[in-house]
Amino acid sequence: MSPTPVPTLPFRHPLAQAIALACALLPGLARAQAASDGPTTLDAIEVHGEKENKNSYTIRETGSATKLNLSLRETPQSVTVITRQRLDDMGLFSLSGVMQQVTGVFVQYTDSERVNYNSRGYAISNIQVDGMLNTGGYVKADGDSAVYERIEVVRGATGLTTGAGDPSGTINLIRKRPTSEFAMTTGLTVGRWSNHRFETDISGPLGWNGRLRGRLVAAKQQSDSWRDFYTLDKNVLYGVIEADLTARTLLTAGYDYQSPETQGATWGTVPYWNADGSLARLPRRTNLSARWSSWPREDRQAFARLEQSFANGWLARLAYTRADSGTDGYMFYGGNGFPRADGSGITVWNSYFLGSTRSDALEFNASGPLRLFGREHTLLFGYSTLTQREYTPYTENVLPAGYASWDDYLRIPDWRTWDGNVPRFDSIRYGHDSYRSRVKQTAGFFAARLNFTDALKAVVGARYSSWETASEERYNPAGILEARNGYKVDDVLTPYAGMLYDINDTLTVYGSYTNIFKPQEYRDRNNRYLDPNEGDSYELGLKGEFFNGGLNASAAVFRSEQDNLAEIDDSVPPRIINGSPTYAYKSTGKGNKVEGWELEVQGQINEDWNIAGGFTHAKAENAAGVRINTMQPVDLFRLNTYYRLPGRWNRLSVGGGVTWQGKLTGTGNRPTGAYNPDGTPITQRAPLEQPSFHLLNLSASYRFSDNITASLNVNNLLDKAYYSRMGFYNGVHWGEPRNITLNLRIHL
Repeated sequence: MSPTPVPTLPFRHPLAQAIALACALLPGLARAQAASDGPTTLDAIEVHGEKENKNSYTIRETGSATKLNLSLRETPQSVTVITRQRLDDMGLFSLSGVMQQVTGVFVQYTDSERVNYNSRGYAISNIQVDGMLNTGGYVKADGDSAVYERIEVVRGATGLTTGAGDPSGTINLIRKRPTSEFAMTTGLTVGRWSNHRFETDISGPLGWNGRLRGRLVAAKQQSDSWRDFYTLDKNVLYGVIEADLTARTLLTAGYDYQSPETQGATWGTVPYWNADGSLARLPRRTNLSARWSSWPREDRQAFARLEQSFANGWLARLAYTRADSGTDGYMFYGGNGFPRADGSGITVWNSYFLGSTRSDALEFNASGPLRLFGREHTLLFGYSTLTQREYTPYTENVLPAGYASWDDYLRIPDWRTWDGNVPRFDSIRYGHDSYRSRVKQTAGFFAARLNFTDALKAVVGARYSSWETASEERYNPAGILEARNGYKVDDVLTPYAGMLYDINDTLTVYGSYTNIFKPQEYRDRNNRYLDPNEGDSYELGLKGEFFNGGLNASAAVFRSEQDNLAEIDDSVPPRIINGSPTYAYKSTGKGNKVEGWELEVQGQINEDWNIAGGFTHAKAENAAGVRINTMQPVDLFRLNTYYRLPGRWNRLSVGGGVTWQGKLTGTGNRPTGAYNPDGTPITQRAPLEQPSFHLLNLSASYRFSDNITASLNVNNLLDKAYYSRMGFYNGVHWGEPRNITLNLRIHL
């Protein structure tokens, strides 16, 4: 048989070329396979199968750790899954709220708009959508949960699936997909602080005898806050279609739009100390921003995916995502200084946030069975690329009328009576960007599941990556180039290896090693960039499936190491650039290590009882054995459960959760009560500490009929006052007080 000719492609856009090439080649491959197998009558194969157990807190398989579709028990790494059922039971609509219920993840708020997720001693910098490389935007920081079917969190290094990053973990957001039968869900939510939300989810066949299916999700939320004059106005729109082009070819295309807009946004913490050195003890509702202060985000993601299955069990996928994010807001926040008894002492940070980010991600992979030495194995290989561009226009702020100077304008006259009313400053926009950058990451990868015996298995893989960045700076009205920077890291090999042994039909013992790298922007004495950080994760554990696979449990010990950290080279004097010292750095090979252990359970005990929770002990130290990251707890415990009552009470379900967090310690600059000649307080290093605490949540739902359910959620039931972050610019960020929401959900 003659080979399939490679077509000439008239398209210029890489997505169009990739889809055209796949459409041209895949049918030829299918014909070749059919010819080699001989005449066969083929049944239609659905490549959009459901992977989540209905009404459960667990799933049958996941690919977030290795890209191979494996059960949690077969995955040699710690993975937590937040299913749709658990999302609905918790009544949480933001990613940040959901992550506060995930085993081993510590959530830190810098201010009202910025949130960090931490795992095993490091920040989680890699967040995927449908397994694709990080595509940027607000959706990856605090996306709305209405869009997602489930959220999967892998802990430890994830270099095989994500490329560059820290040995912390990866969050994989799995979007909803169309259903083969019509379904519609509408939710109405009211809650504390004038919280109102409407949400609808419509799915089903659109034509072609069910071969064309679609799904539409929309949400609108408006609310005030426990923080003074802070408001949220959020719009969410998500649409996706699936088309069975043939019995073996599936085309998916969709669009995801999220636009959270806030007023009264903060840009930092509130003071922990007064100017005289005493504790400030400012109330939780304190907001030192202007009422118009905002950091709005508008995020748009368009995506397409082509999947082709073959008669021999292989499946090929080609996926593309285009993400555009933008912000245009004015910020005014009193985040600097220490409160004085007369109401003075607080000065303001202000900025005009204007900029955009554009990302293009493309991935091809193929997976299927491979028979060697009398046994069947699974092989996956692929290629991915991500290009992200950032643009920041050059602007100059204009002092509002009525103020003699910026010093006069940028201060809180009296923090005791501050009401957020201050005129907004304007800004002049010039015709060039003050900063623009491009980051590109490409990689080829493979993974394999090897079955040595019925009981002994291995999961191995590797990623071969290149990473490069380039930037330009024009911080002047004329647009004159001031600096051009960039560097490239080539030929980075990231290995993955795991061994599993089935003790019996229920328990599996495993060990794994994973790796990840992180490029550095530091230069040595010869002005050359240092080699990347390298992070390694080791894990040894025991996993089990109980109640016919409905419940997953695990116990693990782990160790993470990050080497090749940069240190200032004291043998070289700093260069003075624009009046500021620029130091040379050196790589000593030293690094940090994190050691700990973890217990976790997630799933169904029976069809009426779901449970999910875990305990994590993780301690981070530097090369000298000194504990680091002390503003993250060593011990963290979470447990959630939901139970439908038996008998005549079976329309009522009750549940709740508990979080226990170990103490936080650190240091800050505490005022001594004395002042410098310019009037600023003299400070000295002093300890910060928050004792361990626990939070309780309660939930209940009542099913009036098969179509109508009402639910009540109470978070922080005891109204505990606690900090979600300490020490950032000598300040603290309060955690959310008691919150109550009532939801009515209608299913059709």
